[in-house]
This record gives sequence, structure tokens and C-alpha cells, in this order.
Amino acid sequence: MKVFIIFLSLLGLLTSCSSHSGINDKKTGKVGSVHEQNLILHISKPEDQSYKVYKKIEDNETVQTLMNVLQNVSWENAKISMSRGPDYKIKTINIDRTISYEPITYAVWITPMKDLLEIIIEGQSKYGKLSKQESTILLMTLRSNDE
Repeated sequence: MKVFIIFLSLLGLLTSCSSHSGINDKKTGKVGSVHEQNLILHISKPEDQSYKVYKKIEDNETVQTLMNVLQNVSWENAKISMSRGPDYKIKTINIDRTISYEPITYAVWITPMKDLLEIIIEGQSKYGKLSKQESTILLMTLRSNDE
């Protein structure tokens, strides 16, 4: 029983520590010490030959939810070449000019069965696949207000 309580305590501590995000750790693909309230997300989709931002997510709760999903991806080191361009791109933007920050762009593909998402961190050799639950969370946000 004591081991279980210690495990839950450690899990709670790790969860609270992971709620801070923003500085790019190129080795893990995770984002570090900028708080979500300092981040906004630009969501873009293909338009002609480029990507156009169609949504800016500034709501702290939504940013935190999406960043938690992206941070929990099991990233693999791999050079991936997809047969088509991403369906969406998510770019992290730091709005606190006093903090040095390198934006991260996540390229997102919907799988042919339309139930899972595959993600690459642009400029890095990081590839990950989301679970159905995580894919649903991310897709609901990407598709809401989709024009």
C-alpha cells in the first residue's frame, strides 16, 4: 500500500512538472520551461502551394491540453518521407518576448482510416503516432472552426 501511495505521489509530481512547456529540447522533442500561458498555437492547413494559418489558439486550457498530448508522444528518431504533405501544421509561438524561445512546428497527418494521427517535428528527425484517444482530442481541436 505504501508503494502505491509513493507511486501516486511521484506521478502527481511528474504531471505537475510537465505542465510547463515552451523551450525546445531537440533530443526528446519535448518542450521545457515556458509556461503554457506564454504560448499560443497557430494551426495551418494546405492552401494552394503553402500552408495558411486558419486558427490561433490563445485559450490557456486548450493550449495546455494540446501541449500535453504533443509532449506525451513516444517520439522515434527517424527520417520519414510521407507520400503527401501534412494535413495540418501546429506551430508553438511564445508571446513573452523576455524569454528566449525556439518555435516548434509539428506536421500532422491523418492516417487513411481517419482514426489516428502521425506527427513529425519539422527540422528534427522525430516521428510519432498518437493513440486513438489522443488523436480524437487533437482532431476535435484541429477541425473545430475548420473553414
